[in-house]
Amino acid sequence: MSKNFFYLILLLLLMFNNTLFAAGKADSIDVDKFDELRKEGYTVIDVRTQEEYDDGHVEGAILINLYSSDFKDKIAALDKDGKYLVYCRSGVRSLKAASYMNDAGIKNVLHLSGGIIAWKRANKPLVN
Repeated sequence: MSKNFFYLILLLLLMFNNTLFAAGKADSIDVDKFDELRKEGYTVIDVRTQEEYDDGHVEGAILINLYSSDFKDKIAALDKDGKYLVYCRSGVRSLKAASYMNDAGIKNVLHLSGGIIAWKRANKPLVN
């Protein structure tokens, strides 16, 4: 194998690694801690779609769909000093959203590990 081929492969692996883990900067919490902080007054943000939200969401959750065209504008309008809890269906979108929020200058953001699936498994209530 030539040196150039080796360096090309190494570069591609580094780029792939950065793409996979770039959105993984936010802190995750479990269902019980999420519920505790929610009750203490943290703002809860649901980053799922409108349809998913309508099927059942955490009480008091604000819908800010990660895939909506105005997601970044809505995040930019949030209080940078606020305390936020973010969730989605499984935890993937909320991790991305929380990471984006951190990048936007919001430092107190936690996301629900396992998402609404974990919430339901813990028999926590949902509202429609």
